[in-house]
Amino acid sequence: MTEYSDMVEKVRLQQQVEEWSGGVKHIHYNNYIEDVKFNNGDVQYTDIRTGRKWTVYRNLNKETLLSRFLRRRG
Repeated sequence: MTEYSDMVEKVRLQQQVEEWSGGVKHIHYNNYIEDVKFNNGDVQYTDIRTGRKWTVYRNLNKETLLSRFLRRRG
């Protein structure tokens, strides 16, 4: 059974990275614009006056996300 433990740990780590990357890093307000930045680098903007929303996708690769996750996790 231990022959697959490395593969299981790799999948477990990937799942943790996916969950972490969807989390909010910070929220910022400036001139009626709300910026919500996520751990994966994506930023969602909302114009508070009009309700208009748009997202800028960073599209980071899995290695970069894993590196950032491990750095934050310590």
